[in-house]
Amino acid sequence: MGYVYLNGRFVESEQATVSVFDQGFLYGDGIFESFRSVGDRLYQFAQHYQRLLQSAEALCYPLTFSQTELEDILLELRRKNGLNDAYYRITITRGKGQIGFQRDMNNDLTCLVVGTEFKGFDPIHYRQGIPLRVAHTRRNAPEAISPKIKSISNLNSLLGKLEARAAGAFEVIMLNNRGHICEGASSNIFWAKDDWIFTPDVSTGLLEGVTRSTIMRLCEEVLNLRVITGEFRLQDLKFSDEVFITSTSLEVMPVVRVDDFTIKQGLAGPIAHRLRQELHRDMGKES
Repeated sequence: MGYVYLNGRFVESEQATVSVFDQGFLYGDGIFESFRSVGDRLYQFAQHYQRLLQSAEALCYPLTFSQTELEDILLELRRKNGLNDAYYRITITRGKGQIGFQRDMNNDLTCLVVGTEFKGFDPIHYRQGIPLRVAHTRRNAPEAISPKIKSISNLNSLLGKLEARAAGAFEVIMLNNRGHICEGASSNIFWAKDDWIFTPDVSTGLLEGVTRSTIMRLCEEVLNLRVITGEFRLQDLKFSDEVFITSTSLEVMPVVRVDDFTIKQGLAGPIAHRLRQELHRDMGKES
């Protein structure tokens, strides 16, 4: 059954309940962070905590717990659930409130922390690579919804996921409202050409993934590959040596086809493989 942490208490997951008047349920008024641990090491949690604070500040959430206090909660949840390599999600909403135009914004926050064993993806995907589709749905314009807010109100990404599912694809590439490559529905995208690595710039409206930043660092500091960010078009992928996507759960996933276009000879590229190995080393995990 397992435990979750909900509003100051560890409770059995089957017994955990949230009000039907919770503002996250009614209005999507909430934020989240997801991340991993290897053993008792909360990998890159400081960066995730800072992004949680950033999201909370943007929505005027008065967070009252420190990074250390939250770390203690996570490690206790790990102990209670008997986790080794864990996947966590912290969800915070504006809490129980009202319905209507004049609803009160000063509610006690709902805080839910879930921890499960990280299972990962079938190794065959990393050996053979995956196909991507270009979504018809465009990424939200940053002028409308700030990508600095990691919001539970995530219909834009869900529409991309539904397109991928309908097309039998693993993931989609989402363009922004200017037709530039932005990101996946729940991943960041990279491609290689010679000794250069390219990835969309934050100006395109993407979410600055923590794994994205780590991969950029590993490219330059470990693999000696220069990372170039900018505004790119789909045709830039056609001239690449390899393509890959990244996220907390995907790690580094090679891409072998985009729509009907095959990347190189349709083989998973060596840079993606090497980067995943280096990411595991950075995490303190065996490849």
